[in-house]
Amino acid sequence: MFNAPSGGFPGGVEGTAVVAACGNGFVAATTIFSGSFACQIGDKIYSNFFLTNDTSGALSNANFLFQNIGANHSLSAFGAFIPGTYTFGYTMTVFDAINTGQSLASIRNDALNAAIGAGVPAWTKTLTALTNGPTITTESSRAGLNQFDDGPVSFPVAAQPVVADFISELFVDNLPNNFTPGINDTVTQKFAEESVPGPLPLLGAAAAFGFSRKLRSRIKQTV
Repeated sequence: MFNAPSGGFPGGVEGTAVVAACGNGFVAATTIFSGSFACQIGDKIYSNFFLTNDTSGALSNANFLFQNIGANHSLSAFGAFIPGTYTFGYTMTVFDAINTGQSLASIRNDALNAAIGAGVPAWTKTLTALTNGPTITTESSRAGLNQFDDGPVSFPVAAQPVVADFISELFVDNLPNNFTPGINDTVTQKFAEESVPGPLPLLGAAAAFGFSRKLRSRIKQTV
């Protein structure tokens, strides 16, 4: 029995969806948040993008990059994220999960660091995955030279979903000269031995340089 929220891409898990490839280049935020954008990279379909918090307009003007390296699927956004809160959401669906037996195993997130000064950069990045079963959250943060990262955070092996709704949020502290030029969400798929590999580095991405009602309700409660 598949564990999936109501926001999956129609026909995705059955292998009947027809979605354009995400491509190897950047995708403008105006396209991402158009209300109709969906794309596939590897066996993962991204869809149902929405924007909730955008303090400086950085997300509305960001360039997004989709990557798939091995078992890792990464979504990055590049822009000038100055002090404030930036929140967006999307859905990930495993294409043809019924036949492949694939599922989502773990999540991790990160942000790029600007020049280090007195207590900066200072930011907190979270990624929450919501399903009809478990909800998991991973967090990373930076305060000057000190960095924290609790990822990857895994779904229980017996409850790995084939569809998940994601809430991606960045908070940049209100300090002089404080900003981050990019954020990253990484989802790792199931392995045969259930081992969990390392995440797709955000630095690697930089170098290359309607969603479900359940998710909409959840994120409205956070703002």
